[in-house]
Amino acid sequence: MMGTATMMLTQSQSRHRLVNDSLETSKIRNAADVAQVRIKNLFLNYPRLLLSSPDFWDVALLYPYYSTEARELVSLTRLCQSDREWRNTKNMLLEYARAEDIKIENNTFFQLMNITHPGNNQAIITIQAKNQRGTTANLQAKVRYEFHYLEQNVPSLWIATGNKMKSEFSGDVWINDCNFDKSRIRIANPQKDQVKYVGYEFPELPDLSKIINRIPKSHVITLDRNYDGETSFPRSQDSPTRVIQGYTIYEYVMDRFDTNQPIEFKTVVEGKPVMIIVNTKQGINKGEISHSCDSSSDCSAENLIFINHATNMNDKMCFVTDQLNAFIFSPHAGVGFAKKTAVNLPEISGSIWTKELVSDRICGDNIKLYQTLTFEKIIRDFQILSPYPKITEISEFKRVDETVIESESNSRIPIEPPPMFAESIPLFIDEEFNPYSP
Repeated sequence: MMGTATMMLTQSQSRHRLVNDSLETSKIRNAADVAQVRIKNLFLNYPRLLLSSPDFWDVALLYPYYSTEARELVSLTRLCQSDREWRNTKNMLLEYARAEDIKIENNTFFQLMNITHPGNNQAIITIQAKNQRGTTANLQAKVRYEFHYLEQNVPSLWIATGNKMKSEFSGDVWINDCNFDKSRIRIANPQKDQVKYVGYEFPELPDLSKIINRIPKSHVITLDRNYDGETSFPRSQDSPTRVIQGYTIYEYVMDRFDTNQPIEFKTVVEGKPVMIIVNTKQGINKGEISHSCDSSSDCSAENLIFINHATNMNDKMCFVTDQLNAFIFSPHAGVGFAKKTAVNLPEISGSIWTKELVSDRICGDNIKLYQTLTFEKIIRDFQILSPYPKITEISEFKRVDETVIESESNSRIPIEPPPMFAESIPLFIDEEFNPYSP
């Protein structure tokens, strides 16, 4: 009897252990399933995180001014979130960054272990699911992504802040102002083009003092009512100032651009295309401007560039024109257009990157803006946008350990912030962070 009782007890214990083992295996499988969904959502919502290791997120989230890369990661991750939303997002990301146990249910957990980049445009994400016993299962997924910005068109309009607009845009519109209702933007081809908020900062202005020191003195011009020189640029006596990317370039600096004389910019000289770059110190005060290219009817917008170095909003660029092909960059002041003769709206081809598109009585006609530029064609000064990954494929997570293994200590080595960011100094952790500030 005793032997039978012992055998029955042993069988009962075995069945109990088998049930428990099966339950724990089921728990870890469920933990892995939940982890997969959450990790996928994380990178679909914040694809910029794919480009750096979780250790770097930790530094960037706590010390956003640690580097340009850290600042950018934070601005693109925080995009259009309120302070409260950002605080919650940051706390969530810190859990992932530090490989902390993220609790699910039934006392199961998971961790984001690592992100590696075995080749171009691909990443391997490793996660670890864990049950209450501390038993773990490691999983990996392959993520493929693409960078499009150098192959695609630049936005037709990129504005730092929005205002009332009735203009029509053919091309993407980028907005840095999350408070501006993007549904108010009129898109000519909504199935093709889109309006979206972006966390990118405008490229830096070229160093005007270096330009002035480099170009001939005759190319520094006061174009006002007393100007009595040629009104067609390049002028007969002007020589090219640079050659970039195969372009012969004529550069000018306008101390003032305030004249009633029509100004013509010719981007074909002796049958060959050239580029003209006009740098203004105080914007343009109702300048009547035309862009011509000899017998060609297609004047390339990338061949005529206007750069406004003014930092005062009153020093806007005000163009008087019915039709203009150009790339216009005015990051700290507005850009506006006034009709010359036509009844129809001024038609602008190219791209405008500006503080705001002006719509006042003085220089604020609505326009039709057609995007015709690509990043690969504009000069390198404006190709400095950092790549933003677009996820094209996430493969299913697969087990990378043949058997369930016992939990091991975390072998990741965190990136230490520089000494100037000692933890005893409370820097930026809970302060409001403006992703669009210079």
